[in-house]
Amino acid sequence: MEAFKKKLENIRAEADAAQARAETAERELATVKADINSKDQDAISFNNRIQLLESQLEKAETGGSDSKTKLRELELKAEELERRVRTLENEKESLETKLEEMTEKHSKVKGELEETLRAMDDM
Repeated sequence: MEAFKKKLENIRAEADAAQARAETAERELATVKADINSKDQDAISFNNRIQLLESQLEKAETGGSDSKTKLRELELKAEELERRVRTLENEKESLETKLEEMTEKHSKVKGELEETLRAMDDM
């Protein structure tokens, strides 16, 4: 009887640990999803900004004598924003990879928890 109680306590401890890992994984997953959404919004914002700058660039190309200066400034801004977009896209890809890993981890921990709970129910 004592061995059974000890085994039951061990299983409960494992279940509690698995539950804690699952909750941690869920919180990390939510954080990663929020980061991805934020990066998506940043990318959209920068794409809109690029379009605006390209539009201004077109106007500058048809403008007067100081258009060349404005054109160069706009080109530099557009290049800078394009680099930023590439950086954000790389960060987004990294976060999506992390999201996939966290989702897999979450599923694994959830499976472990379910297995432990089934083992407890079988006792």
